[in-house]
Amino acid sequence: MFKNSLAMAWRNIRRHQAYSAVKIGGLAVGMACCLLIAFWVQDELSYDRFHENRDRIHQVVCDWAKYDWNGITGSPSPLADAARDGIPEVERASRFAWQDRRVFRYRDKAFFENRGIIVDPSFFEIFSFPLAKGDGATAFRGPEDLLVTEPMAAKYFGVEDPVGKTIEVEGRPCVIRGVLKALPRHSSILFDYVSSFQYIDRLSNSARGWHAFNFGTFLLLKKGTDPEAVGPKITGIAEKNESAQVKMGARFRLRALSRIHLTPAAQTAEGMDLGDRAVVLLFSLIAVFVLIVACVNFINLSTARSGLRAKEVGLRKTLGAGRPEIARRFFGESFVLVGVAAVLALGLVFLLIPAFNRLSGKSLAFDLLRPGTLLILAAVVFLTAVAAGLYPAVVLSGFQPVKALRGGIESGRKGAAFRKILVVFQFALSLVLLITTAAVIGQFRFMRRADPGFIRENVVQIPVKENAGKSFEALKSRWFQSPAVLAVTGQSYSFAETTWRSSGNFDWEGRDPNHNLDMVYTGVMDGYFEAMGMKILQGRPFSKDHPADARESIILNEKAVRDMGIADPVGKRFAVSKDQQGVIVGVVRDARFQTFQHEVEPRVFHLIDPADYPGTALFMVRIDGSKIPEALAHLRRVWEEFNPVTPFEYRFLADVYEGLYAAERRMSGVFGAFAGLAVFIAVLGLVGLAAFMAERRTREIGIRKVCGASSTGIVFSMSGQLTRGVLAANMIAWPAAFAAIRKLLEPYAYRLNPSFAYFLVPSAAVFLLAALAVGLQTWRAAKADPVKALRAE
Repeated sequence: MFKNSLAMAWRNIRRHQAYSAVKIGGLAVGMACCLLIAFWVQDELSYDRFHENRDRIHQVVCDWAKYDWNGITGSPSPLADAARDGIPEVERASRFAWQDRRVFRYRDKAFFENRGIIVDPSFFEIFSFPLAKGDGATAFRGPEDLLVTEPMAAKYFGVEDPVGKTIEVEGRPCVIRGVLKALPRHSSILFDYVSSFQYIDRLSNSARGWHAFNFGTFLLLKKGTDPEAVGPKITGIAEKNESAQVKMGARFRLRALSRIHLTPAAQTAEGMDLGDRAVVLLFSLIAVFVLIVACVNFINLSTARSGLRAKEVGLRKTLGAGRPEIARRFFGESFVLVGVAAVLALGLVFLLIPAFNRLSGKSLAFDLLRPGTLLILAAVVFLTAVAAGLYPAVVLSGFQPVKALRGGIESGRKGAAFRKILVVFQFALSLVLLITTAAVIGQFRFMRRADPGFIRENVVQIPVKENAGKSFEALKSRWFQSPAVLAVTGQSYSFAETTWRSSGNFDWEGRDPNHNLDMVYTGVMDGYFEAMGMKILQGRPFSKDHPADARESIILNEKAVRDMGIADPVGKRFAVSKDQQGVIVGVVRDARFQTFQHEVEPRVFHLIDPADYPGTALFMVRIDGSKIPEALAHLRRVWEEFNPVTPFEYRFLADVYEGLYAAERRMSGVFGAFAGLAVFIAVLGLVGLAAFMAERRTREIGIRKVCGASSTGIVFSMSGQLTRGVLAANMIAWPAAFAAIRKLLEPYAYRLNPSFAYFLVPSAAVFLLAALAVGLQTWRAAKADPVKALRAE
């Protein structure tokens, strides 16, 4: 049976080469798209599987509806030990925190390192991060002990054995006690070095009580434990220990390790490699849509030529073949054609995977012998063969032998109607993808071009390190000696990447006792608002002319004033806490420091000394855009005069914000590429269908021309049916695309309102492309010599 199907398929391919090329080519492109996305999805679902205890590892997260907490990873420092000792289901527990950006130095090598973690020794009993050198049992004997990964060890020590050697961290000596093997590529937690909590106690004043949610907590549960039952027990322990947040409604639960990578809220630190479950689902749907469009092409072209194989079916039935046997033969042919398309698809994947990696930000490798690859390929081939071959096999095997042998079977009205439905369906799918892509790209442009309320361009962000904070005024004065430097100021942390929210302690003159407000506590340096182009709407900015500003002056943004519900706030009392009283001296225009997924938050600005924020503070230097190389060279020279030990490092603020939108940029790029391919496949099938219709109506075209019809009239008459189907697809696509756009843009607090152009332009482009494709095929048939056409018939 298979040998016969193979022979029949090969004979049909050779006999109808152009038709077969369109049929197989469209299927190959669709399968290649599906395979690429399937490999991407498989990669996203492969994270953290290398841990031996992966099914028992959970992260403690917190929900608090009052402040929109939904799975935040902060928890009190004592929680890990309390959970281990007080909950029988917990086998191991470890605290977890990220290191601030720190300077490491070994001899003449000095670098900033920003991928450090702080953990308890039990962390390595929970996770499978094996040591290459050293002894894990004694790795954290003292507060100066460090573990580093193999890449970091090679960076500082080359081929030397680093174990036992001393390296300086922020000028403090630390000892390398062990070297961890290079982290697997599919690790959600990324780090280069590890410190103990004994060490961080020396460098940080972070609160350690039950009221401070400053640390993460990982638990290893005993086998057979229900994670759902552990969360309430953790909440009960926190409540028993007088945790203020829990008493006001915060609740703990567990998040499985397998869910961390695809939960964007799991962490916001740079050391996490995170994806998005919604994007994985979205890309999976795109893969299915593109494959459906390709299968519809296959079905359309197969059923269109069904009449040409009627005599073959009639003869086989006359010789005793039953319908099931004929259906199996046609199924076999479909499998052969799909197999050929699969081989071509693999070639396309091999050629396209480098471009796909650049577009998606992945580093996928095409390994045909890998079990996962073979499984994906087999699944796609089988599902495509069944989807593409089922209807043609059922239709072709159902021909009545008498009519078939008399030549009385053509495509028929039912077949033509079904093909029209398929054309409408595939173009509707393609248009949904294309319109949605246009809206996603539009949202991305809207985010990039919208006024954030402050200056981003030509602002250099420099971490405050070593004695730079203490020497700020002198450093600032030296930097200003270059005309390329326009303004120098600073802030307490990166507003783009971090939000330090405080709750419950703010008080102000005229506050309703029941009105508690959660606000972002924001430290800035002298001249910040002027340097960043932020407009003061009421009152005044911070100023050296008012020495009290450093101790008691407060500036609020518009959102804070609205949420506080006060009129004429300037001059009124404001308290950050019982011990920190102040006066509101100004109101600044709202600025959108974070991405468009977040609403503008109520902010409290206060004046800071950069020396008090050595781990997080940033200098913000605005430079002349026409003198960037000159300005950077000057900034570096002055920095090295004041800080010869600490490397000069900077980032442009505009690049920081570009990085925040990297995921959206990748998503819109992938979306656009596959939407374009879906349209290409649909138009390719329409070209094949039009060519076949023109071929089958050769006699009709000849008669029309003999009767005086013009070539243009014939083109419009014959192409009208197909192009009307494309127009009808818009009626389905537009409501579906509108619903899809609303769902996709739902996470954004600030989103564009898709205009009529987002629907009209893609639809018009697809219609013109389809009309051109169909028109060219019918034009060729209409221009043929009518005498030859009638003789041929």
